[in-house]
Amino acid sequence: MLGVLVNYSNKTVLVPCLIKTEYPRALLKWLRSVSNQDQSDYVKYVVGVIYNISRHDNGIQVLNSLNTTDRIKEVQTYNKDPEINIICSMIMALLSTPEQIKNDRKRMNNILDQLLQIVVDASKQSLSYLHGGWHISEPLIVLVRLICYERTLDYILQHAQVEFETSSTTEFLIKILLKFYKEVSADDPLKLSTCTALCNILWSISLRPQYKQELQENEEFKMLIEKIATDKVVPNSTQYVPKYIENIQKAADGILCNIDDNNQINISNVTASERCKSVVNALVPRTLTDKKPSIMISYAHSDNDVCTQLYNELVKHNQQFDIWIDWKNSKTGYLWGKIADGIADSSEFVYAHDHLKKPVIPVYILDDKPPGWLAIHTCVMKYVRFRNIKQLEQEKLTDLIEMIEENLSGTSAQSNKDLLPPTSVPFHHELLSVVQKPKEEEKEVKQKVSNEESNSGPRTDLSRKPVEQWDKNDVKQWFQENKILMDLYKLYQFEDGTQLLSYASSLSNDEKIELQRQIYSDEFAELYKGKRLLPHQFTTFAYALRKISSEQVKTETKQTVNHPATQNLAEAKNSQTCEIL
Repeated sequence: MLGVLVNYSNKTVLVPCLIKTEYPRALLKWLRSVSNQDQSDYVKYVVGVIYNISRHDNGIQVLNSLNTTDRIKEVQTYNKDPEINIICSMIMALLSTPEQIKNDRKRMNNILDQLLQIVVDASKQSLSYLHGGWHISEPLIVLVRLICYERTLDYILQHAQVEFETSSTTEFLIKILLKFYKEVSADDPLKLSTCTALCNILWSISLRPQYKQELQENEEFKMLIEKIATDKVVPNSTQYVPKYIENIQKAADGILCNIDDNNQINISNVTASERCKSVVNALVPRTLTDKKPSIMISYAHSDNDVCTQLYNELVKHNQQFDIWIDWKNSKTGYLWGKIADGIADSSEFVYAHDHLKKPVIPVYILDDKPPGWLAIHTCVMKYVRFRNIKQLEQEKLTDLIEMIEENLSGTSAQSNKDLLPPTSVPFHHELLSVVQKPKEEEKEVKQKVSNEESNSGPRTDLSRKPVEQWDKNDVKQWFQENKILMDLYKLYQFEDGTQLLSYASSLSNDEKIELQRQIYSDEFAELYKGKRLLPHQFTTFAYALRKISSEQVKTETKQTVNHPATQNLAEAKNSQTCEIL
């Protein structure tokens, strides 16, 4: 009976039938019974069926409602069978929310290593791509689910405890895609799902500047991605695709958009990135003044009442920014309807957020969650969630305004050419990790900082003191004078000017600055309990460091030129020249 259930549930499209017959609840009761009796064979069958159910979006919802992860953790604790352990790990990965993936780092790192090892082993089986009963597509699909958090992707690419036969994880994944696409027949039912998962993973990798060059330099890979982006794909009706996986052509378009610096994708057909670019450009009103930044409110028409309340609140601040919304700035709602569909389909979001790097503030309503791929890319964003849709909570409206002001403070000097509306996806608010301080408390903090500054002793004229002679107080004063976020001072803990100059040398170009920002954004969020380090805050710090580094080079050059030995040498050369003449 259990063997039949395993085979039946392996066809993911049939999982809803099992859900209707209450099998998930029965399986958990069964699991409790057989695991207590230490019947490993039966446990393997039961967790196998649960795993198959978790591969379906409806299955994830039902299993989570039954607290399945708690039961699976118990099984892993008491059962040491390695096959059962990997099945349980796959279940845990599929049932975890982005927040759980983010917070349960140690467990997830172990799961990532297990998944990558299966991919490596299966990739060596050229004909079947099977290892230990697992097809290579299965761990790849789970990896797509897990890479929603930036640190998870960083672990896969930099720290995974798995041996690859290539110089990097990125190169390995590219090699697997090229090899699998070439070797596996088009009529193989698992070819599309495997290539789709690989393209989704590589799409996420292409968002990271430090890995983009590796993708750009592989001509064979780029040719294949262009082919995938333009080929007509016929979906296999027997293969279920979870909502968190984007279709293969959209993933290919996303890769091309990210790795092409000039945004000139050399494919004959109009790609999604080009389509969304033209649509987004059409949204920018010609009446926008170049003196103010602009924001776009993107929403579903079913949320019109909530959106109207938001607009009425934002318009009170029209001295600070312009607002774009369809019923205010467009003569017809048809275009906006197309945009709303496009945003749900992620195209405009991808172009605005991934390619143009525009800030996005999600606003969620009640218990709504973003669909599919959007959930992966918005899970680490600071957001707002409104619980009362009849009368939006004033406290959360205030938080939203503060978030907007915080984001726009780094972009207010941009010209209209760069003013794509920063808000392109509906957002929500729980702010559990980013709670804004009450105004009174904020005043107390500012007063405390002011007192600390006034009690820190006499201020030094830093322009007259060489940087390498700065002590810790001088470094702190430099942060204050350059209006750099003091939280960064506490994060880095520079002891003297020499350390400051040493770190400045690692910020020699914009790509290195972006790499350092990504690294320290994670550390910043950990230290300050979820608080977000905004790009312009780090850029202010980085450019100030560049400035003192540049000034240091000029000073050293000047000192070299004015050094007595140098002057004597110059005089000697002049004397010799005069003699020759």
